Amino acid sequence: MKLRLLPEADAEVMAAAQWYENQSPGLGERFLSETIDSFSVIERLPRRSARVHFQTTRDIRRRLLDHYPYAVVYEVRTSECLVVAIAHAARRPGYWRDRLT
Repeated sequence: MKLRLLPEADAEVMAAAQWYENQSPGLGERFLSETIDSFSVIERLPRRSARVHFQTTRDIRRRLLDHYPYAVVYEVRTSECLVVAIAHAARRPGYWRDRLT
C-alpha cells in the first residue's frame, strides 16, 4: 500500500532529526533511518500496528519507533496510508487529531 505524509508530519520528522543531530552527530541520521524503516513496515503491513482509540470510525493506527520516543500516527485508507504525525510519545497527546479531515 502506498504511504503519503501530511506536510506537518514531514516537518515533524525533519525537526526531530535535526534536534537529534544537534545532540550528537549521526544521531539524526539514525532517527531518519529508523523512521523510514517504520514507513516500509507500514506500507507492507498497514494493519499490524496498534489501533488508536478515540471517538471515530476511521482506522487510525500508531507504530512506535524502537529506539526513539516517537510514534508514526497514520490512517489506513482504501488506497493509501496517510501519515498524520510523527508524534513524541510523552508530549501533547492527541494534538494531531485536528489534522484528520
